[in-house]
Amino acid sequence: MKTLLSLLRPYEPIIRLILALMYITGLVGLHISASEDLFRLLVPFHLITTGVLLLLFQELPTRSFWLFCLAIFLMGYGVEVAGVHTGVIFGEYWYGATLGLKVFEVPLTIGLNWLVLTIGAGMLWQGRPLPLVVRATLAAACMVFLDVLLEPVAVRFDFWHWKNEQIPLQNFLAWALVAWVFCLLFQLVRFPKINRLAAYLFLLQVLFFATHRLLLSF
Repeated sequence: MKTLLSLLRPYEPIIRLILALMYITGLVGLHISASEDLFRLLVPFHLITTGVLLLLFQELPTRSFWLFCLAIFLMGYGVEVAGVHTGVIFGEYWYGATLGLKVFEVPLTIGLNWLVLTIGAGMLWQGRPLPLVVRATLAAACMVFLDVLLEPVAVRFDFWHWKNEQIPLQNFLAWALVAWVFCLLFQLVRFPKINRLAAYLFLLQVLFFATHRLLLSF
């Protein structure tokens, strides 16, 4: 019996092209005043679509893989809930409406985003002849770099907001620690580290937010 991945694999180039076009369309749509509100509404759909596709492209999704996904989703969501309600983890911030349905004042898509970023960054360094801890550290550094790119974009498009409109250094330090723990778990949990879409999606996000930053500077 064919798996869903085996059915999707012949269409991988088309799926990659569609994803790239989704990011390009979103980039343009958010920067045109007439369409900005519409494209903000589409952000949760975009995040869920990319997350589902990433999971579908996982080779041999074992039980340990799904447990890993559940753990990262819950821990990522949980640390954000604690962060929003205490202000002691990332600093004082709150979520806007753009990321969709919120529970405990945190969008559910945030847990999915932590998962997508962790797998994507982890796959960037997978298979390289480096110690496990070094691969986890490099992957976490990539996640922090992405956060540096996206923070001003997130504020501009009502993803989240910071007290006094200042992004604290504490945020990046906390991101580094949380990302490192998640990336270390990615290395330690035993499941096939093969996903042809994960690193591609991570790089698309880097280009997406880097271009946003450039456009916002004009």
